[in-house]
Amino acid sequence: MVELPAVAVEIAELVAVTLGAGAAAAGGVVLERFGLSAVTAGDLALGAWGIAMGLLALYVGVVALGYEQALPRLRRLTTGE
Repeated sequence: MVELPAVAVEIAELVAVTLGAGAAAAGGVVLERFGLSAVTAGDLALGAWGIAMGLLALYVGVVALGYEQALPRLRRLTTGE
């Protein structure tokens, strides 16, 4: 059986990782919109930068923090390992 303080730490880490993933993904969406609006306004260099940074932020939020960090922590909590 897992002790209560250990579970509290796991939950706190899960919440922090989930909030970080959400913030990174939201920032990625904002940067993507900025990049697309810059491209449509004619500034290709700034638009390409915005799109590239948006893709990077989306990767960090969805894959690196969400899929590789948050999901394993959630599975550990739900299975009681």
